[in-house]
Amino acid sequence: MFDLNVFFDGMSKPLLRNAHANAFGKKGLLNNALIQSETLSFYSDKNRVAGLFAKMELWQRRCLNLIYNSGSRGLAFNELRLSVPVSKNRELQTFLLSMCREYVIYRSFVGGTPIYIGFSDFIGCFEVKPEGEIDTSSPLVSYQNLLDWHICVVLANAKKKQLRVNSNGTLHRRGRQVCAESFISARHASEKACEHEIALIFSFLVQNGWLERENTFLLPSASAIDFIHKNGFRLHQDVISWWIKERFHGDRDLCARLLNYLGDGLSATDAALLFWVMDPSYRIQEKCKILPWEFLPRPLCELWLLGLVDFRMAQGKVTSVVLSQSGKDWLATSIASIPDANLTSLPNFDLVVSTGMAPRVLYSLACLAKVKNDETFLCFTLDKETYVAGLKCGFPESEVENLRNWIKPPENVSSTLAEWNASFYGAKVRTARLLKVESVEVLSELSRFPQFMECTEEYIPGYGFILNPEREARAFEILENYGFFPYVGESTENRAPASLDEWRAEFAIAWPDAKKIDYDLKDDADEASAQATMDSTKYGSVYQKLSTFDLVKVLRYAKTVGTPLAAKIMDTTKRNAKLEEKMFYVHALHLAKSPSMVEIQESGKEERFSLDLSFIREIKVLGKKAAAPQA
Repeated sequence: MFDLNVFFDGMSKPLLRNAHANAFGKKGLLNNALIQSETLSFYSDKNRVAGLFAKMELWQRRCLNLIYNSGSRGLAFNELRLSVPVSKNRELQTFLLSMCREYVIYRSFVGGTPIYIGFSDFIGCFEVKPEGEIDTSSPLVSYQNLLDWHICVVLANAKKKQLRVNSNGTLHRRGRQVCAESFISARHASEKACEHEIALIFSFLVQNGWLERENTFLLPSASAIDFIHKNGFRLHQDVISWWIKERFHGDRDLCARLLNYLGDGLSATDAALLFWVMDPSYRIQEKCKILPWEFLPRPLCELWLLGLVDFRMAQGKVTSVVLSQSGKDWLATSIASIPDANLTSLPNFDLVVSTGMAPRVLYSLACLAKVKNDETFLCFTLDKETYVAGLKCGFPESEVENLRNWIKPPENVSSTLAEWNASFYGAKVRTARLLKVESVEVLSELSRFPQFMECTEEYIPGYGFILNPEREARAFEILENYGFFPYVGESTENRAPASLDEWRAEFAIAWPDAKKIDYDLKDDADEASAQATMDSTKYGSVYQKLSTFDLVKVLRYAKTVGTPLAAKIMDTTKRNAKLEEKMFYVHALHLAKSPSMVEIQESGKEERFSLDLSFIREIKVLGKKAAAPQA
């Protein structure tokens, strides 16, 4: 977002003089510095802006409110069309251009598409009072920091080689199913919530280089394990910081401003409107008081998954949104609070562990034990088969010993774990790194050097040492001080970074990168680009295959606006059915019973008939002139 001073500084001198003349009338010859100073003082006056705002209709106020809530992202013309009543669509362009000429907002272009952005001078000047009634009686559904546990689950599944990839680098269907079956708590909000969480977690892991591909498997990278071991306490905070970078392009202040609006709570529709500016891909629901997960903006859903907001829900739909305690702490300190860490080990080989425990412990248990639930307090069971299978994934003996110290099991459990460890570590078949030191004098010194001996497993008198694989790097550093630079060989691992493409497609939300500022403000700019912008959405005038959910949105849009549609239809109940093209108007939708039907009227005909949604293969939106008027 620019401030007005920078905006006027980039304006051509003739246009600046015109802006000055519009503000004060022609006052004779003035030097450029005085013109800019006087123009800035007039247009930056917040009382002038408040006067304009007071005279506006409600839809105009909301339009400006949305533009300013979008921060530096801005909103495209066609996105703003989805935010105003259908009857006001024709007035929208005139209103936006008038606000640009009043220097309340400015217009920029991205590939010919106009983007409207606010000035930093007027942040907070266009507040619209929430209209919805806040529900305080429905049960509160909180996710807290279950996301941290689920990240550990995904890394553990990768460690156990349960995540395969297809030949094109995408996650195999079975691997996605394994993750979905673990994320049970997400389904308390919606089945769709599980899919969003998978996209969120894998996007984070892949972009941070925490997952690598080896042949057909995804495996945790060394950097991921190192972070979990050394900096796991920062995991939740790092996920939030990464998310703000992705969703708000690093603008923490904008995220904090939107969260502050939640205050003690907002209705679902008001909260959705607040965060719609970060995901303006659908028409705003005007009359719905409660919203299913699918009708919430993606960033608002992800805030719930991150534990920064809580939902109140009734009949499987969100009624209101409140800022969680973790969200309040993050606003106050930039660090989100996490639940207390609790761990109880029982004699029956069960463990009760809170998700506030260190990710290092959660990750180890996800690899070595069975988990019975997916709640804030997790119940694990230790059994030999799962435990030894986890050890076979490549757990160092020191890490297993650390886990036993953390869980402090009763004597019967401790002795059994010792037996299981002995059955695996008692007899080892592995490749050892043998260090031979030719100098007898140096060999003797190294054998008496405690820091070096910590890096070895065994001293072989007269020959050398067996190195500890986990501390080889430190051993080589010490050897360099003695003038030795041993060749350690190349890694035998055939690993490559995990593919980004699948998760970029699933997780990404459009963020136009505004470039050239439009100072001329020609009236035809929006109309020329409107159809091109519309074609890039599901409401475009080119044939598209749509999911049932998106298809219903388009049909509802066509019914509301009264615009005709064209569809390629195949009646699968008939033998040798052929693909037909029909142009029609939508009169009603019947979705309560299966099969879902739409009542349509073909262009140029009077009769209406019902069409099964599953028969529609492709669909596009036609202009008013593309079909004959309705009978």
